[in-house]
Amino acid sequence: MRQARGLSELSPLLGRSLLDLGEVYRTEGRYAEAQACYEEALKIDSHRHGPDSLGVAEALDRQAELFKTLADYSHAEPDLTRSLEIRQRNLPAESLPVAQTQNYLGELYTALGSYEKAGPLLQAALTTRQKVLGAEHKHVAETIEALGDLTKKTGKNAEAEQLFRQAVSIYGKTVGGNHPDYANAMEGLALFYSGRKQYDLAEPLLDRVLDIREKTFGPDHHDVAVSLDSLGLVTLQRKQFRQASLFYERALKIWEGILGSRSTDLSADLSNLAAAYEGMGNSKAAEPLFVRSLLIDEKGLPSDSPDLASDLQNLAMLYYLTRRPEQAVPLYHRALDIRTKVLGANDPDTLTTARGYAMTLRLLGRNAEAQELDMKIKASEIKGKAGSN
Repeated sequence: MRQARGLSELSPLLGRSLLDLGEVYRTEGRYAEAQACYEEALKIDSHRHGPDSLGVAEALDRQAELFKTLADYSHAEPDLTRSLEIRQRNLPAESLPVAQTQNYLGELYTALGSYEKAGPLLQAALTTRQKVLGAEHKHVAETIEALGDLTKKTGKNAEAEQLFRQAVSIYGKTVGGNHPDYANAMEGLALFYSGRKQYDLAEPLLDRVLDIREKTFGPDHHDVAVSLDSLGLVTLQRKQFRQASLFYERALKIWEGILGSRSTDLSADLSNLAAAYEGMGNSKAAEPLFVRSLLIDEKGLPSDSPDLASDLQNLAMLYYLTRRPEQAVPLYHRALDIRTKVLGANDPDTLTTARGYAMTLRLLGRNAEAQELDMKIKASEIKGKAGSN
């Protein structure tokens, strides 16, 4: 920050220097310092050029990308919406800055599940970038990669695979095979394969992504943790429990350093690490992780959150398997209430919880209650099959 502070408040370079310094901090994972730079750049550009200047739009874009990195979408969206309005008001429709914000906002809407909003923005960004930059440019690859993510999430698998491969190819030709952007596109392709349970194709790609990120950013960076999570999930699904536990242990240490020990974003890793320990036959190590995940989500999530129901289900099952049915019953009861309310009585997750609850009731000798629950399960299964026909 002192480097930027060495410039006079009147210098036209101060705002740009703060933005560039913010990008350095963001890349290094120093998010609080990056945020401070973006906020000061916003104030300077707003004061010097007005609240609707192009400098303000650029600062909003940079700040929104930081929010996206931290999965803080509620703050990223208004920044990007405002930036796009400013740029469209001051620039031609097919200008690169407009395309940049369209790309960022399209990625955000994909992450939020607003696919009908994401598609037109990403298509517009791609059209502009291809027209101005040509077919093989790193920014074109960026938008193609974003479209790959969108098409994957909307079930267009053949198209998604083609887009991810195209992005990887362009990045390989433009920035090289050791660049973080190349790694990002390769990760998109790997996650596509993982989603289709083609783990033999996904795992070597994810190994390569992790290697690039560790060499580029160091061992404790946000993107390294993302890679560790992806590898943890693939190895967990392949029942390579020891390897999965090592990936999740490393990832958790990084996330705790970035997000703090009480963030709800830790819950998935805590539960997955616990599942890896369970797979290794170590219920004693798994239990405190399931408990911690539940406590975090009870404080940070709504009382009817499906994620909270998953926490309850996981801990209840552990208690059942370790012959503590009296502790499992209230957890199953809460999980079933949430899943029935939010997902419906016929949902597969709801039925999974109901079956576990019934088994636990039998273990306690509460056979009449278990039988009543069995009848409800059968009725829901019949309705579910009828609804799918």
